[in-house]
Amino acid sequence: YTTCLVASLDDRFKAAVPVYGCGFLHEGESVQKPSIDKLGDRKALWVKEYDPGSLLPRCRVPIFFVNGTNDIHYVLDSYMKSYHVVPGEKQIRIQVNMPHGHPPGWAPKEIGLFIDSKCRNGQALPLPGKPVIEGDHIKVACTSPPPTKLKKAELHYTTDTGPRSKRKWTTIPATLSPPLLTSGAAIMQTNDITAPKPPAEANTWYISITDERDAMVSTEVQFAP
Repeated sequence: YTTCLVASLDDRFKAAVPVYGCGFLHEGESVQKPSIDKLGDRKALWVKEYDPGSLLPRCRVPIFFVNGTNDIHYVLDSYMKSYHVVPGEKQIRIQVNMPHGHPPGWAPKEIGLFIDSKCRNGQALPLPGKPVIEGDHIKVACTSPPPTKLKKAELHYTTDTGPRSKRKWTTIPATLSPPLLTSGAAIMQTNDITAPKPPAEANTWYISITDERDAMVSTEVQFAP
């Protein structure tokens, strides 16, 4: 939460990684919402000054969002709203059923890899594009710097309704094409990822991509209309 605020207010940082924290807490199912509602006629001012959703549109710091599908504090709907309002460089890692706590929040190796890529000339994380539905399949292109190759990709979806913290998720494997090398400012490799289209009753889905370092990133989470 604080990382979102600070990265939006001060552009001198090289990178930022908010773990769990996001904005739009006055909307949706966040456990913080009842406390915000109690502010009464001061609620609108609090949202303007202190909710990250009001400040993240100013964020120009490269930012990497880390969260789980079922978090009760920073719910997936609010999380993706926070991600989408960031105008600058951004990536995301969504883990199915990621626990909420200090040790689980410290655990993802991708946090250090992202920071190293911005501060220590480390190898960047894979960067997936936006998934596109074509017929009975989902397709997405993912670029990454060699020599590390992508290892696997998976489609995650839920057909459950009710509170997001209670929904069960299904995971199925996706297919990776051989990498295609391209040259430009830097040599990059691109893999095309193909996954079956989720069932019609699926209301939320995304694709995760894991490389040979066991570093995992995600596409944007997609919501049914």
